[in-house]
Amino acid sequence: MSLTYADPKHSVTGATKRSLVASILLFPVRIAEGVLLVVLSIVIGVPVLVYLHLFKRDVVTTALTPASLPSIQQQQTQGHVHFKDPVLLQRAWALPTGQLYLQGQLEFHRREGYCAPTTLRNVLKSIPSVPLELIPEAKAGPLTAQQFKTKLDAIGHTTSTLVYGGAGYDLFLSAIKRSNDPHYRVAMNFLHPALFGMDGPSFLPHVMLLAILGGHFSNIIAYLETEDLVVVFDVNQDFGPYLVPSKRVYDAVRAIDVQSGVARALVVSELVHKPRQV
Repeated sequence: MSLTYADPKHSVTGATKRSLVASILLFPVRIAEGVLLVVLSIVIGVPVLVYLHLFKRDVVTTALTPASLPSIQQQQTQGHVHFKDPVLLQRAWALPTGQLYLQGQLEFHRREGYCAPTTLRNVLKSIPSVPLELIPEAKAGPLTAQQFKTKLDAIGHTTSTLVYGGAGYDLFLSAIKRSNDPHYRVAMNFLHPALFGMDGPSFLPHVMLLAILGGHFSNIIAYLETEDLVVVFDVNQDFGPYLVPSKRVYDAVRAIDVQSGVARALVVSELVHKPRQV
């Protein structure tokens, strides 16, 4: 019998436990934080943006061009908005790889900074041959695609390849299609605002900076070729599973990472020990 998707339980943080009274008491603090953010965005953000425009223009262009597009939540494909289409999502979860992810029990990240280790845990838990006691707890901290690959291969009985966004769309799409093969897993490091747009007016320095620096990791569950839709399980509980046209995913992965100076990447992992069929 096929498993069906249900949102994973999300651990309750201290913020969600605060009472209404505490929230009211903290309101002035939040106003002060907002003012401080605006000041810092001017004092620090403007010089950083000027530097990037002058010396790392590709970083700015590859980030802000897709981030300026409408959110995929409103994007139409073949005349329909497929972002959370329940029929298409159910079709993806019914595929062999989708069932393996459901058997492994997907997780959302705890908060910002946990997306890479949570994505790693989701991959490892979907591989039946990996003992649960070998899967590390999610710890905060950024990971590059290369570091993600190294950790995954060390634990998961996998041989992984990085497919950088700069390698071209055809190679990228071939890698995405591997997600339908239960002998493979595909994770991605991408620019989140490239899919969902900027979080505020684009003329504000801190909004532009967040659009450039908003890197994220998540799992790719499947590729629906007829519709040309990639099925993503976003480890951020505010988004969860969704469908996005492959070209939008490509642009999000093609965005250049400020720290490394290269495009972000897919992590395509082949299982050395094949999983049992589901």
